[in-house]
Amino acid sequence: MWQRRKTWILDLLLVLAISAFLIRPLFKHKYVENWGSIESTFIADARILKDHWPRPLWQPYWYVGTRFDYIYPPALRYGTAALAKYYPMEPARAYHLYTAIFYIFGIAGVYFLARLGFRHRIAALVAAFGAAVVSPGYLFVPEVARDGFRFGTSKLNALIRYGEGPHMTALAWIPWCLGFAWLALSRRSYPWSIAAGIAACFVVSNNFYGATALAMSFPLLLWAFWVTDRDWRLFRYALPIPFIAYGLAAFWLTPSYLEITLRNMQYVSSKGNLWSSTVALFSLVIFLSWSDRRFRSRPDLRWPLFVLGASFFFFLNTVGNRWFNFRIIGEPARLVPELDILLNFLLILAGLALWRRNIFTRGLVLAASLAIIGIHYNYLRHHRAIFPLPTDYKPSVYFQIPDWIHRNYPEARSYVTGAVRFWYNTWHDLHQLGGSSEQGLENQVVMPSQWEIVLGEDHQRSIAWMQILGVDLVAVHGPKSVEWYKDFQYPKKFDGQLKVVYDDGTDNRIFEIPRRWRSLGRVVDTKLLESTPKPMDQSDLPGLQRLVNVFENGPDSPVETHWQGTDTLTVKARPRSGQSLIIQVTHDTSWQAHSNLGPLPISLYEPLGFIRIDGREGLETIELRFTKPLEKTAGEILFVLTVLGIGFTLWRHRVRTSPSASA
Repeated sequence: MWQRRKTWILDLLLVLAISAFLIRPLFKHKYVENWGSIESTFIADARILKDHWPRPLWQPYWYVGTRFDYIYPPALRYGTAALAKYYPMEPARAYHLYTAIFYIFGIAGVYFLARLGFRHRIAALVAAFGAAVVSPGYLFVPEVARDGFRFGTSKLNALIRYGEGPHMTALAWIPWCLGFAWLALSRRSYPWSIAAGIAACFVVSNNFYGATALAMSFPLLLWAFWVTDRDWRLFRYALPIPFIAYGLAAFWLTPSYLEITLRNMQYVSSKGNLWSSTVALFSLVIFLSWSDRRFRSRPDLRWPLFVLGASFFFFLNTVGNRWFNFRIIGEPARLVPELDILLNFLLILAGLALWRRNIFTRGLVLAASLAIIGIHYNYLRHHRAIFPLPTDYKPSVYFQIPDWIHRNYPEARSYVTGAVRFWYNTWHDLHQLGGSSEQGLENQVVMPSQWEIVLGEDHQRSIAWMQILGVDLVAVHGPKSVEWYKDFQYPKKFDGQLKVVYDDGTDNRIFEIPRRWRSLGRVVDTKLLESTPKPMDQSDLPGLQRLVNVFENGPDSPVETHWQGTDTLTVKARPRSGQSLIIQVTHDTSWQAHSNLGPLPISLYEPLGFIRIDGREGLETIELRFTKPLEKTAGEILFVLTVLGIGFTLWRHRVRTSPSASA
């Protein structure tokens, strides 16, 4: 027994060491010459969290405000922020270190799962090698290969080129979760079920594409056990896994979080189609029927059944999307890294089957293995070439623009675009109309207004939208700018219309938006406010101008607003009877208002999703505080109950299996 365990330990250490060697620059990187990567989103988010540790409830800097927990699942953002805060280091370095650690952890997980499934040490080592080097998915989705940097697997390209740290970290946990589930079902063990549930929680808590992959693969693993065992007791050990995963995630994975995320899929992916769902359902029925006949009561074929089933459905999802626009939800091409792992398993299955036949087929396997190594020799020899070179961030436009705004307009809400918006909050607490995580926005007015600003040719509509949404500055990058994306379709439309307050001489300019007062509040006439209809659409200029008239030409009653941290906004205003105070911040039922007159009721200004407070005589100061939503409290209670349940189960298992109990 010890000899077998020793081989596991030695192999895992070897896999970790070789994987770390292949990606060693990632352990040291801070800023690199890849400014278009969305890793900036997670670096900026982690910096905000580090500076407002430990649990901000509101995110005031993006999308005119949204709940902090809506922005993204918490594992990577808290892991990166904790590294940056307690070790200490720059958030950029912390992000790269965090993702590097879990990247090699995931390759070790592939070895772990393969060793359990194949029950073959060499096959498991080959699987780990494949996870680190080989991407069969490139053959079927060539755009993924062409779109990456030189060499490297699809998951490494996704991590390095696009900054898909959360997805790759979630992927790292999937083989561990499936391996623990394998042990739970094969050994009928609740402790292994608990381990699988914890691992599943980490998958979901890092990224929803990883969660999608787990949701596809775990039922197939359970089916493989059920078909080959025909034992109902399996479900006693399988059902706790998703319940444990949700219980541990309940403090952030609230019902409204799911609702917001599903609603906002329209901004981050194309819509699914009915025929894809029909084909998927039909394929599932055929697979279940075929596998039930072919693999019934065959425990020796449990692993091949899982690999075949998972490979087929991931292939249908990703390759079907590439060639036939197959799509149920999300962007299937994002799951090519998961497909790679399964196709490598499938190749190893085929290789083992051929190896066991005769000498000739063994020769074919050896020849194929040497060919694969030869194809990837260039990558193995020049594996560091995939990593962009380190660079100094200070001379870049991505630092210069937010730093200038921080020094000159520290409380302004700006509209920045392209990669500048991704990096905008990396160094300072600055407010922007947009943000870097559209799936987390709460205010639905934000997206169509931005489409009009960057895509529309009419400067009047754009200016009106920015006045309505409390924007003081707009940064525009022309065709000669080094900014990565250059989102403005008509970058000259503000020339001669707005005051230029910043021009770096390289086609990067900042314009000032004419607003009556530089604040996020307006005292308006209540009757005029209520009689002004909502604009028909994002390009309804007369409707927009009517709203501008309400906000900018109302009572001569200035408003001062100042953020105290992330969850409190102080307001100095004197709205009287017949007047209303509009705060240009997203309304949420968890906002509470206290004033010099006592508590104040808050209502929703529906056309713009803003906070509205009706005026009173004598009202002068207001403190708006975002309080913890009730659903989060309920989720925290469920989390505690889940932890207690885990502890009790482990204690009872230990008592039952202790030597004294056996005696």
